[in-house]
Amino acid sequence: MTNLPVSLMTPVSAIAGLLLSGLACAQDPAASEPAFVFPEELSLVPEDVQRAAEEVEADEASIPLGMTPLEEALYRAQIAWIDEDWVLAQQYAETAASGGEITGAVMAGLIARDGRANGVPDLSRAASWFSRAAELEHPLALYEMGRLARQDVPGVDNPRSWFERAARAGHVPGMVAYALELRESPIPQERARAREWAERAAQQGFAEAMFQFGQLLDLGIGGEADLVSARSWYERAAQERHPEAALQAGIMWAEGIGGPRDDTRAWQFIREAAEMGYAPAQGQYGLLMLQGRGGERDADMARFWFEQGAMGGDGESRFLLAVTLARQAVDAQDEDLLGQAYRWALLAHEDFIGHPVDEVRRSGLQAALETDLPPVLRERIRSEVDALR
Repeated sequence: MTNLPVSLMTPVSAIAGLLLSGLACAQDPAASEPAFVFPEELSLVPEDVQRAAEEVEADEASIPLGMTPLEEALYRAQIAWIDEDWVLAQQYAETAASGGEITGAVMAGLIARDGRANGVPDLSRAASWFSRAAELEHPLALYEMGRLARQDVPGVDNPRSWFERAARAGHVPGMVAYALELRESPIPQERARAREWAERAAQQGFAEAMFQFGQLLDLGIGGEADLVSARSWYERAAQERHPEAALQAGIMWAEGIGGPRDDTRAWQFIREAAEMGYAPAQGQYGLLMLQGRGGERDADMARFWFEQGAMGGDGESRFLLAVTLARQAVDAQDEDLLGQAYRWALLAHEDFIGHPVDEVRRSGLQAALETDLPPVLRERIRSEVDALR
């Protein structure tokens, strides 16, 4: 076997740029759009109805005195909602919505959006119910109309307008979505407004907002870059279990960006992101572990984390796993390990958001592996990888 390049295992500093300027900058704002609406969904059901739902099913509930038939329909819809009896919840919510109950319209829209009643999402039906509530400026309905507009639902367009209305109605995820729309504007004043809306949402303690505000500060979008504040906001978002924010905070600690360098703190943040299942962080945590940078060195666990990130679709993790397997294959003269390394090297062209992995390093590893693999095995692996793309 030929000797593999010894310089392929790069330190964290060499990939921090990829993560900060690539993963952060190249994100599709639509992909980053917050979708955390469960607390708001729960708020559609008053606490007294939630308590009633613990004791009785929707069809058997005793109706409080003085309720109109319309109020009764909404009451039963809310109980069915808590019980997750989606068929009944849909029936009662649509009955209430047809009579003008705005909460019923939002509930009916959410059920249709997710296909909770029959397993088949119906976005057009969802739009028809959300639009009723949106006409009365219901914040969640306005936000959902924006999300549907992003999915090109017929008759629903201009997501930015919907998100702006949701933001102005006080909807925090709507503020973030509107900020992301403004962030992409070529007009400097609108990018500055993006930062204002992101900060307003971040001040509400919403993790995605804190992360996005940190990004704007980090990258100098909408104003001067402020790396000190960016790191602080990443850390605050990480405390709310935002995995990408935890990774960014860890990288900044590892590189001494926006404050002092501290490998132990870097290890802590990147580990948190890895343990939350964030694939790019898993590879980076494995690399720290392999180097013993900030914690105990453990080559076996490093390989485990490379595997986790690789299976999660992260290109850098796949490359690191390929290097690890290749070195083990050389040491053990193991053709099977060499084949596995080659497979991961071929899969390491790009990460799960389509950002390319360093082609010089990856191509060098691929070429070294191709020299040592039997032609038949090499072509079989290439065919299998091509079939996956």
